[in-house]
Amino acid sequence: MSEVKMKLKNVLNMAAAFIFGTAAVFATVPDVKVKIAEYDKGFEFRMSDGGTWECGSDKGIIEPGKVYKFQGDMIAKALKEYHVVLGSAAYGDEKALYELETQFSSYRTYRLKIGVPPLPDYPDNRVVYVAAGSYDTEEEALVEQERFSRLNISTWIHTDNIRSAKGRLVLSEGDKVLCEGFTLFQLTSNKYTTLRGVEYAKGFSWSGIEDRTYSDRIWVRWGFTDRIECVELTNLEKLLVGIVPSEISASSAVGALQAQAVAARGEMLSKKGVRHFKEGFDFCSEQHCQVYKGILSSYEEISGKIRPTFGIVLKNSKGRVLDAVYSANCGGHTASNHNIWTSNPDEHLQGVSDFMTSVKGLDLTKETDARKFIETPPAAWCGNKKAEGSDKFRWKKTLTQNDLKVIEKAVGVGKIRTIDSFKREISGRIISMRVAGESGEKMILKELPIRKLLGGASVLRSSCFIAQWQKDSGGFIIGGTLTGAGWGHGVGMCQTGAQAQALAGREYLQILQHYFPKSISVKLY
Repeated sequence: MSEVKMKLKNVLNMAAAFIFGTAAVFATVPDVKVKIAEYDKGFEFRMSDGGTWECGSDKGIIEPGKVYKFQGDMIAKALKEYHVVLGSAAYGDEKALYELETQFSSYRTYRLKIGVPPLPDYPDNRVVYVAAGSYDTEEEALVEQERFSRLNISTWIHTDNIRSAKGRLVLSEGDKVLCEGFTLFQLTSNKYTTLRGVEYAKGFSWSGIEDRTYSDRIWVRWGFTDRIECVELTNLEKLLVGIVPSEISASSAVGALQAQAVAARGEMLSKKGVRHFKEGFDFCSEQHCQVYKGILSSYEEISGKIRPTFGIVLKNSKGRVLDAVYSANCGGHTASNHNIWTSNPDEHLQGVSDFMTSVKGLDLTKETDARKFIETPPAAWCGNKKAEGSDKFRWKKTLTQNDLKVIEKAVGVGKIRTIDSFKREISGRIISMRVAGESGEKMILKELPIRKLLGGASVLRSSCFIAQWQKDSGGFIIGGTLTGAGWGHGVGMCQTGAQAQALAGREYLQILQHYFPKSISVKLY
């Protein structure tokens, strides 16, 4: 390195330390692999300016504008194991692991190491799960999970991916077969590749199919879902430019866009190597990770607006990159991470008020206060009607007799008499409830299972709700109305609230400090 470059680096380090509270680590922008699509039997694609394909030692040209097709035949399904997990701790945290194992000493437990060693200068995201049972099928694991649920013990199921599906892939143009093989294909465009018929938001009410365009190399192969999958090879900063307008309105005030960029960057860096462990990619393009729709018309505009945040993340009090999660609309109060998920409490992910002024004496863990909060809410950032998503601040959901039949089948206690014993956490979200029927009762633990159970064909917007039930002459529930607050799990940054704060003139670091108190902003690269 020349003397001039060395001096410049020192100046930049000092400037970063002054601005962000700690010296910057000049790592390189990490490469990432993102699963962008999957198909049952095949799909069509085209490249606007042409490109190339490769499969093993075979390679060829993709002509500009022409439509090409992949077709596949699976010969062996993916091989998986399913583990019922009681809790987790950071890799190397023997004290926390010992406490977990002691807590569940009456069960036969074992450890699962999840994640890969980090690149130099990047966080070590590896975790260790304490599990209590390994099963060949998900159905068997669900039975064991239900046994723990009856003991009021919250668990989750970890899928251990052992071997992906196997099958043949055939690439053709019209009636001409260009290549067929049993290994992955790589597509490299001179500019853009458009995949036709990409399915998105599967299982949600807004699901659909659309064409999507990408600019980097794409792998085509058989995956762990027994489908043909497409994986884009890009880098984190390019990916962010696509994630930000997919996760928050592209027309949001710049402060909200920048806050979204920092949060999304931190969430990815804190989960890289763990989230899709052993699947051959880092992230998916769905709500499970972060929504990514490829190259959108707003790409250049968004790129310019979020450029000032390049490489910036939030760190926690221990110096680790903060998993800066977010949800669409918190409903007026964010949730605490350990209440929503089976995870250890994080001081930076504890519930905070989104009220615009101080409100005294409101305890949302109490049923009477939660009802008042939902029915007559205080003025909140996420209720600002100028911010996109404010229509999710309060909502109603009608459950029909058919919906109740679906719920009865899922719970398995016969006709339902009562849904009660709500336990609420700091944001008013219900994290456990009892369903009692003619043949028994069942406890539903954690907010997502509650939302899935009561959501009908989709997922309920939030578990922060009050209910008014309709009953037949025999005292069984046949319908009802849910009145609720917010959309999503509620932990971390409220995207609607962030937009409203940005409209009020707050900058992105102010917004982030509101939702992630005591966190420290750091320029990582």
